[in-house]
Amino acid sequence: MNIEAMKGKVTVVYYDANQEIAEEKLWIEKKNDLEYQIKNIPFFAPNLAYNDIVSVENDEGELYFEDLIHSSEHSTIQIVFFNTESIKDVTNDIEKMDCSWEGIDDQHIIAVDVPENVDYKKIRKYLDIQFGDKVLDYKEACLSETHSSNL
Repeated sequence: MNIEAMKGKVTVVYYDANQEIAEEKLWIEKKNDLEYQIKNIPFFAPNLAYNDIVSVENDEGELYFEDLIHSSEHSTIQIVFFNTESIKDVTNDIEKMDCSWEGIDDQHIIAVDVPENVDYKKIRKYLDIQFGDKVLDYKEACLSETHSSNL
């Protein structure tokens, strides 16, 4: 594996929905010798969010997530669509609520970043309506203390 190519990514090892070990690579930015900042929205890894500060372990040039040092107070919502015709409408609505998202087209999933200053109660109400309408299902993969206290 190209060591230079891996300097901008960290591998997060976690248990998936089937309780099997899985991995996700996240973009990171080095802050100092001990701290890195997550620079994309996790699609699958739990308990991490955009801009969180983490420590890593270097294993022969590959970086592995070690610990969360400081929460960014962003939240990560992972969404799977049942009705793929609604993806564009939902992503437009999410953007109007001041959130950003990243998607994997062939899997019909998106990961949503909810910044600290966004009213999460409004986001959850919207997602619950979409779930009730059988458009999507969602998982609060990382709910910040700020957003938890707003509910």
